[in-house]
Amino acid sequence: MDDHTIPPTNNSSEQALRWSVIFRKVTNGFRSDWGRDLFAAVRSIVNTGKRQGFSAFESILIALNPLKSLFSIG
Repeated sequence: MDDHTIPPTNNSSEQALRWSVIFRKVTNGFRSDWGRDLFAAVRSIVNTGKRQGFSAFESILIALNPLKSLFSIG
């Protein structure tokens, strides 16, 4: 409660989920479990990269590179 760098709300988490909600509503849901899982994994990679200052493309490239990780870049 004393760290003022941490926002007091979970708005960023809710905003990150918004893409999935919009996609599901526009497409009437996913037709397969693997499609749902793939979309969730890509959104997770892109959102993590965005929070670290990377574009979506850069985030995906880093995730596909076996020598790099979004978690070890600092």
